[in-house]
Amino acid sequence: GETGTGKELAAQAIHRAHPRMQGKAQAAHPFVAINCGALAESLLESELFGYEEGAFTGSRRGGRAGVFEAAHRGTLLLDEIGEMPLPLQTRLLRVLEEREVVRVGGTRPIAVQVRIISATHCDLEARVRDGRFRADLYYRLSVLRLQLPPLRARREDIAALAEWHLKHALAALDARPHANLGAELLRCAPLLAAYDWPGNVRELRNLMERLALFLAAEPLQALTPALIQRVAPELAGMVQPLLSNTAEVVAPHELTTSDIVPDADAIEAALRRFRGNRAAAARHLGISRTTLWRKLKETEAQNREPS
Repeated sequence: GETGTGKELAAQAIHRAHPRMQGKAQAAHPFVAINCGALAESLLESELFGYEEGAFTGSRRGGRAGVFEAAHRGTLLLDEIGEMPLPLQTRLLRVLEEREVVRVGGTRPIAVQVRIISATHCDLEARVRDGRFRADLYYRLSVLRLQLPPLRARREDIAALAEWHLKHALAALDARPHANLGAELLRCAPLLAAYDWPGNVRELRNLMERLALFLAAEPLQALTPALIQRVAPELAGMVQPLLSNTAEVVAPHELTTSDIVPDADAIEAALRRFRGNRAAAARHLGISRTTLWRKLKETEAQNREPS
């Protein structure tokens, strides 16, 4: 999956869903994660497999267990597996095949029972063809492959994710979300859904944390599309108006709140909320009554078209 799609959260969910992860047994079945691209080769080797006392200068007295031993009877997430150096890929393959680990500087094999979940943002098949990733390790790891979709492929989830992250960000600031927060986010949903979110859920979470700072500083201000555009100008720089049928990106100074027109589902929900009062629904959606009337006519015409 792309960066920010929640690969580690998905791994944790798989770990927790196992039948043995019930009650007090969770402590006996740990979840351990290591980023294979964040450490130098020498450090990564000792982190993965552990080391014996005296294995290298500065080694801890008595040695140290690696993450394979720490994850015994549990789950080990090898994050960014595509960044692992080739020499360590050979050792990793042997551990997976033999289910034994030998610490750096040691000779005694230590049996480990670990479920492996690996994650990557790169195309491992392409790296295999380029000689940057061992084919045998790839096929050993590739028992079950899961592709996490980017946020732009599930735009219907954006509003719910935004509300969840915003409420948590406000709680972290000891700021209570006001009663209309959900409704105000619904007004902003078309703007948020029109953005492609290259950083995916992580970028959305960070934006909600930024927005929470402004809302906590001025608790009485309303959450509007204009506020979001002011707080996050990069959002307006890439967003595409929902009325446009072209692929042109609107510049920030050209985008206004009136350009962000809600879809038919949002309009229907607003009309239900205000019991058919079009003036109240238009104010809630942040559009004029003329725009609301036009969108209703367009929807009516589409529904009359033969399938």
